[in-house]
Amino acid sequence: MKPSVSFVLPYYRVDGLLLKRCLESLLALPEMIDYEIIIVDDGTPGTSVPDWLAKWKMNSRVRYFYQENKGPGGARNAGLSLAEKEYVQFVDPDDYLLPERYLTVWSLLQEKNPDLLSFDFRIVYDKGRFSGSEGDTTVWFEGNGTAFMLQHNLRASVWGYIFRRSIGRNVSFPEYAYHEDEAFTPLLYLRAQVVVATDIVLYAYYQRRGSIMNNTKLEELHKRFTDMLRIQSLLTSFSVSFPVEQRRAMHRRIDQNYMSMLYKLLTDSPYWKFLQHYFKGMKKQGGFPLPLHFHTLKYFLFASITMCPGVIHLLYFLLRRRR
Repeated sequence: MKPSVSFVLPYYRVDGLLLKRCLESLLALPEMIDYEIIIVDDGTPGTSVPDWLAKWKMNSRVRYFYQENKGPGGARNAGLSLAEKEYVQFVDPDDYLLPERYLTVWSLLQEKNPDLLSFDFRIVYDKGRFSGSEGDTTVWFEGNGTAFMLQHNLRASVWGYIFRRSIGRNVSFPEYAYHEDEAFTPLLYLRAQVVVATDIVLYAYYQRRGSIMNNTKLEELHKRFTDMLRIQSLLTSFSVSFPVEQRRAMHRRIDQNYMSMLYKLLTDSPYWKFLQHYFKGMKKQGGFPLPLHFHTLKYFLFASITMCPGVIHLLYFLLRRRR
């Protein structure tokens, strides 16, 4: 039986030309591939998407749904509930796929029958499209998701993999939250019995001013770090009921998230008291100082440094001077 894919696009106020580029990349997939495209409009005021779709004469593969705003996580939850194909792939509507590479992925889905297959991406900065007809096709990991998380650092971005819809049952994104991928991807990996990780560059990740992850306004920074603490607490509470190996894998991920959060605090905090406020939040949750484990050499060294408050203080001011 050949696989099939539901592409889920959580849409909110994205420029029409970018959405059109994204859809065209999907509709350029080879005809032999069985897929559907689901656009979930997350409450865009005065949305123009239905008019655009009519103007562009998009074919019957495109399904459009509108809901009241619930954030990217809420839109993805809706798309997941609407999906009908065997596999699901999330695509942000300002990004696009490289259809020239999809046959390679399609062959791997048929050959390996994975629960989850990850791929690589390329960052793009303009509104055109580049061809991705060449590049690496290496499969560098095959095994279950728990083993992957114990051996490798996880890239949580949900646009970086395709997964079997059945393993996503009862797994959801938090609504109205930043870093919502972190609350979804680790749980999905722990459910995956067969993970295939590849170097195939399949996804073009568009960087634009004003996007959520590039927004450095004070209120946005507060929300970003507050949400991260909330998601860390959520993952910790989930891990309590896991078997031993899955719990180890999840705690490795949680530790690495705290390391990433600490680094972002050092580089993005507008003033010292801001950083101290979130240090207290991390400490309350057991994330500061970083738990001293040898997950990787980088993690061990960083965790060792957090045992010395004076060094952290010095690092902050050195990084601040480089801005």
